[in-house]
Amino acid sequence: MDDALAFRVLRLAKPAFGVQKPLKFQLDEDMTSDLIRRSSHGTAASKFQEPFAHRTELQSALAACGVGGLMVLTKSFGEAYLGESFVGYISLGNKASYRATEVIVKVELQTSRQKVVLYDNTTSPLPFLGPGSRHDFIVQHDIKELGIHNLICSTVYTAADGERRYTPETFKFTSANPLYVKTKTRQVGGDTFMEACIENFSKNPMVLEYVRFDAAPPLSAVSIDIRDVLMTDFTTDVPLGSYIDQLQVLDVGCGSNYLFRLTRRGGGAAADNPGTALGKLEIKWRGSLGEVGRLQTQQILAPPAPTKVSTLAVGDAAGQPVQHFGSLLELLPCMLECADSRYVRGMLA
Repeated sequence: MDDALAFRVLRLAKPAFGVQKPLKFQLDEDMTSDLIRRSSHGTAASKFQEPFAHRTELQSALAACGVGGLMVLTKSFGEAYLGESFVGYISLGNKASYRATEVIVKVELQTSRQKVVLYDNTTSPLPFLGPGSRHDFIVQHDIKELGIHNLICSTVYTAADGERRYTPETFKFTSANPLYVKTKTRQVGGDTFMEACIENFSKNPMVLEYVRFDAAPPLSAVSIDIRDVLMTDFTTDVPLGSYIDQLQVLDVGCGSNYLFRLTRRGGGAAADNPGTALGKLEIKWRGSLGEVGRLQTQQILAPPAPTKVSTLAVGDAAGQPVQHFGSLLELLPCMLECADSRYVRGMLA
């Protein structure tokens, strides 16, 4: 006997703007010369008011951008990115001709590191699920790992013959990294500066809400950014254009740089020991319709101490250098050839 119950999974995502490629234009302005319009005394304009004229005539300048008042629902699963939330609409339907009773439903999300239970009604199963009826519910999970995610949906129910049956189904999706973060740390005198370059690796533009560096104790971090200096207090009434100009829009494939100054509380160099944990970088962004995403990097370590470079020089008996070498391997042939009349001297740069 075939399984009576089956799962259907739909990802809940916000719709997108319906963008059309307009093929319209102002017929009386673009297709008629000035001389004809003056001689016709408005007949050219009235000519395009006939039926079906609006199929090609542009009614307003705003319509030329192709963005109307319609929203479009996604037809595919879309991209799942690290730091965002996965919201799924799960429907369990009865496709059999009999009623399933004592229905237990369980939904788990499994990754390479862990398995998380998203839904479980074991303590209060459904009394029955009749033919053609369904049980719908929503699950949500914050994506914190890269790679393959297995959404395991399973149900246990009692069939018409009184037998308990178990039906599992697995749905897979892959999460990708939306951002590429590269950091550089430099020691300038007694100060330590950390530069972060953030690039948008996703397929959609995003608005960076904030980029913050959480310094590890006993360090403190101060952002050195011209955008912070120019930021306006938007609690008061200001023109909308001023607010839009301050938005940190990160287009697809584009990047933005940030600079932080690290200091040690009580004085002293912030990165005095190589490998010391300096802190973590936290990034929060929003999609085109307000979808929230947030990432936090691993601990950023202090740069290794600068190494001293040694150079070797071969000199004559008087001590005058004849030839410089960058390594012992380069020097060895010359030593074997001129061992009788020259000597090796190490010089520390």
